Amino acid sequence: MLIHSKLLLLPLLLGLAGAVQATEECATAVQCNQVGSAAYQDGRFEQAIEAFERQLRRVEEGDTAQLELALNNLILANLRAGDAGMARAWLGVALDNNLSGSSTRLHLRKVAETLNYPALSASPVGRYLRYGGQAVWSELLISEDGNGGYHASFSPVRAGARVEEYGPAAIGELDGKLVGDGVQMRLEDASLDSGCAVQLLREGIELRVQEVFAEGCQDYGGMAISVGGRYIKVSR
Repeated sequence: MLIHSKLLLLPLLLGLAGAVQATEECATAVQCNQVGSAAYQDGRFEQAIEAFERQLRRVEEGDTAQLELALNNLILANLRAGDAGMARAWLGVALDNNLSGSSTRLHLRKVAETLNYPALSASPVGRYLRYGGQAVWSELLISEDGNGGYHASFSPVRAGARVEEYGPAAIGELDGKLVGDGVQMRLEDASLDSGCAVQLLREGIELRVQEVFAEGCQDYGGMAISVGGRYIKVSR
């Protein structure tokens, strides 16, 4: 039985060792760029994206050129991985930072050519993301409720400064029924007080969430957590 337990632990220990090695090989933005680029060239896009996310965390508050490089790495890697929606989400981060270099302009065109905007915006149903810094995203899932309406499931995240070491600083969870015409909607049956309104406005692949900030209205998560803000739809 002891030998069997050791065999079960072996894959976990190997995985942890691999994670430590990856961190050691990706201590700086330059190293992360090299690790990600090597994985990208080998067609290991998941590993490339992970390295480029680490690269982004190391430059997000620094040099604009390095920030643009990291974001364009993420855009291209997601495009090559077949995830045009996620590429569009990263492009949005670049545009929000007023980045307009030649690579960003090129990828703007590539994303526009690849992403099926009409299909993605045809229905509220799908996965939406809101950027929170440090390569961390809050998620909103909208699904059909089986009665001709929609159900919303929010998973807000506050990244914090040391997300790689300790994970997010705060997380939350909020679920409820969406009432409205699919464009303007409000959240109901979410176990919130009557004055804690949450409203959604959808336009194309973008969705804005407004919520009341008052005592008890953000009890669905940790400190400084919120579902409010701008989301972008990445998949149906």
